[in-house]
Amino acid sequence: MPLLSYLQDYLSDLGLVAPEQPNIEFVRALQERHVARYSFNSLAVVLGEEISLDLSAISQKIVTRGLGGYCFEHNKLTFELLKALGYDVQLKLARVLNNNVERETARTHRVTLLTFEGISYLIDTGFGGNGPVAPLRLDINAQQVAGIDSYRMLARGKGEYDLQVMKGEDDFTLYRFDSATYTDADCELGHFYSHKNPHAVFVNNLMVTLKQQDQTMALVNAEFIVRNHNGEQKRFIESPELLGDILRSEFNISLEPSVVEHLFIRFVVPALDKAASEARS
Repeated sequence: MPLLSYLQDYLSDLGLVAPEQPNIEFVRALQERHVARYSFNSLAVVLGEEISLDLSAISQKIVTRGLGGYCFEHNKLTFELLKALGYDVQLKLARVLNNNVERETARTHRVTLLTFEGISYLIDTGFGGNGPVAPLRLDINAQQVAGIDSYRMLARGKGEYDLQVMKGEDDFTLYRFDSATYTDADCELGHFYSHKNPHAVFVNNLMVTLKQQDQTMALVNAEFIVRNHNGEQKRFIESPELLGDILRSEFNISLEPSVVEHLFIRFVVPALDKAASEARS
């Protein structure tokens, strides 16, 4: 059966060809190329745009227009392609913890659980700078290297798992997912909170990230951060012109100057003021 046109567009844009039979090498290539090409970002959220989770709308936004998006968009696109190609995939939801393991939080992150030749893998193309660039096996307590990062899965009991990333010498818990059955209807609830609730992280922060095997680039409010094997470099964004240039040159996102200025005033200036205040104290 031929792929839907927008799934074929996704495949072609990444320079991939549908495999004759499912294989894990294709999944690795898909995940690596996806996170390197399509930015994880909060732009549509902070600009108050309507964000549809219809598959054709997601493909138009991410693949055709190159505007990126966040987990409910990225991971749905990846899930639907893998499903159409005959892979055994399940939709899962996660609680984002960011190392506060006792934190009470809703399931606002979508991921994919893939089973191939009896092995389960976590597939995540929508978690930004800390997300993996390759599938991660559900091997409990085993360190797994993906690009410049190392990860570990922990079993929490009752079908729950924590995903950790190494931060220096320390483990940092990213999120917790479980083995329950979820549907697109569940995603709509998490999606609504994530882009409409005034307290949601994406509503209150300007974030844009691209991740390659050897480098992560992240724009977070007033900072542009580049991380690789040699360490991390930070640069403050001190003008609307610099913000627009970074979005265009590093993330291939071109916005009208008035939109860039709005983002600078709303997100960058308060972060610069806070950094200056902390430096004085």
